[in-house]
Amino acid sequence: MKQTIKIIGCGFTALFLVIIVYGVFIYQSDPYIKALVNNNETKLFYRPTKGMQSMHGLNYSENILTVEDSIKIHTYFFNPKSDAKANIFLLRGNSGNTSQGKKLIKPLVDNGFRVYSTDWRGYGKSNGIPNYTGVMKDTEMAFLDFLKQTENDSIKTIVYGMSLGGQLAVKLTKDNQIEIDALVLDGGLESAQSFITDNFQEFYLKPFIKNPEDYNQDYVAVRDITDIENIPKLIIQSNKDRAVPLERGKNIFNAAKEPKKFWETNTGHIETLTHLPNETILKLNEIIGLK
Repeated sequence: MKQTIKIIGCGFTALFLVIIVYGVFIYQSDPYIKALVNNNETKLFYRPTKGMQSMHGLNYSENILTVEDSIKIHTYFFNPKSDAKANIFLLRGNSGNTSQGKKLIKPLVDNGFRVYSTDWRGYGKSNGIPNYTGVMKDTEMAFLDFLKQTENDSIKTIVYGMSLGGQLAVKLTKDNQIEIDALVLDGGLESAQSFITDNFQEFYLKPFIKNPEDYNQDYVAVRDITDIENIPKLIIQSNKDRAVPLERGKNIFNAAKEPKKFWETNTGHIETLTHLPNETILKLNEIIGLK
């Protein structure tokens, strides 16, 4: 009997050690799990790329904005070949930089839209380290520059937010409703908290998921969108999106006031413009009253 108990005890000890070793391995090998455990928002939410790809074939101007004493961000304004029919203030997802979003920008420009894109701090040529507060400051500064560059235009303005940029787009629209004619969200985050719960579902990570207030919830799309009045809204959400589930887009849509439209697609995460460019252009034309 004692021998059996001893064997069982050794087995449990070995299993415990295996679990510990596996946990340490996962922690050390996966930077995002490490960021979750350490509540490191910079590594958890942002995937910047410094290297710039060629944007050959696109007509654009580049500008450098000073956000804070030590932070300078780069912005890009892409122009169509003919007169623009509307201006788009584009807020991309948390990965890459503007140059890597060329496939998202080109369909818009090719169909007559002027597109303004910002590389937040830490992205592309912009210096600094991205964080929840900082990227909002960068967005607000870029929008002021966008307004300055378009102040003499008679065409409409669309704020277009994708994924993480969706939260920023909602907050920006909420705070600048007079200046904005339409809001488009594609795979937009419902909140920082929802991003964590949707993308870290393993049972052993549950204890490390914080409460909503611990994720700097200064801006929350599903909450802030309720304060946007009279601005047409197009909520795009894929039923195959693995990063942002369909229900998140529906939650944002349900919280929004009229006028609003929901477009359910079957593409990957924020791949609407690359896989459904013609349909997207038609819906953008519709939301600003063009045929």
